[in-house]
Amino acid sequence: METLWFCLIAFSLTAYVVLDGFDLGAGMVHLFVARNDSERVTVLRTIGPVWDGNEVWLIATGGTIFAVFPALYATSFSGFYLPLMMVLWLLVGRAIAIEFRHQIDSPLWKQAWDVIFTLSSGALALFFGVALGNVARGVPIGPDGSFFEPLWTDFHPLRATGILDPYTIFAGITAKIALAHHGALWVAMKTEGQVRKRAWDAARITGWLTVLTTIVATISTRLVQPHMASRFSHHPWGYLFPLLAAV
Repeated sequence: METLWFCLIAFSLTAYVVLDGFDLGAGMVHLFVARNDSERVTVLRTIGPVWDGNEVWLIATGGTIFAVFPALYATSFSGFYLPLMMVLWLLVGRAIAIEFRHQIDSPLWKQAWDVIFTLSSGALALFFGVALGNVARGVPIGPDGSFFEPLWTDFHPLRATGILDPYTIFAGITAKIALAHHGALWVAMKTEGQVRKRAWDAARITGWLTVLTTIVATISTRLVQPHMASRFSHHPWGYLFPLLAAV
């Protein structure tokens, strides 16, 4: 039963990445593919009907973990308290940037919220990737079921040095590039003219970068997580997950 719930949670997180990833990516690229106010409004309208609804998948995942794996919920939310608070504020900042942008008809006001929208979208993608990197690398859970990791220490390349270390930062960069590619494709599909052309150009660049960083991140994961090979040998069905990721 635990394995079934684990797979359901993995599916829920995947659905969130797919369905909310494109509007995070659209936020990341919208300052680059849209050069004036009308073009930026066009990009915002491509995600307008769905950006808040897609976040329900994240809420559903958190609720499922709380109900099914309460020890995991308590351990992760206490150990990652600071990063999770930062994610919360980034989600809030991104939402108010979308909603407040249209409240005052001032170029400076709109540009300020456009910058906040782009920065918060990019930082969210980075933090989600860093979180995934921490899960893949592992955290030092003590006998009492808790752990503490500093946000960063000396960034030693060969050992875990905190929530932010060379491996987890690269995992965050990989996620950020992948979601930027996802968002650029979405904007290209939903727009036309110069915005569409710039979005396609961004999608081509980020697409190749996604392939490159994913390969490097996969090799790095094998190096920092030596138990991975034995896990897959004992549970061959687990190869389904990287296969789906490759597809």
